[in-house]
Amino acid sequence: MLYNGNVLEKGYKPDYVLQKQNDYIILESENGPSRKTFVGGLIKAAHYLQGERTGKLIFIMIPKKNTTVSSIANHLIPYLKWIQNKTNLREVFVVEANSYYNDGILIKLDGKDFKKCAIKVEI
Repeated sequence: MLYNGNVLEKGYKPDYVLQKQNDYIILESENGPSRKTFVGGLIKAAHYLQGERTGKLIFIMIPKKNTTVSSIANHLIPYLKWIQNKTNLREVFVVEANSYYNDGILIKLDGKDFKKCAIKVEI
């Protein structure tokens, strides 16, 4: 673990960051239905992951009536396309909180259970 809710760089304070050398996994927990929040998180992660830094972004969310995991993943596609040549952000996933964290157990981010329940933002 690198950071847990600390400032990663000026203006960017992700919820949780894992680091292995110059490779990062950035986790953002979003409870609100605002699509702007997800786009902002994507842009900030993409900005941070430049130069020698590479990584992936995972949004963990609580779905709402009009905001589902798949609708957020689809909403992020044009923004990820727009920044793809400007960043080392390799992958973006959206996963429902109840799937990621259940009965006090977190699923492995590189495991088959994660791949079953997370939606990858495909461009």
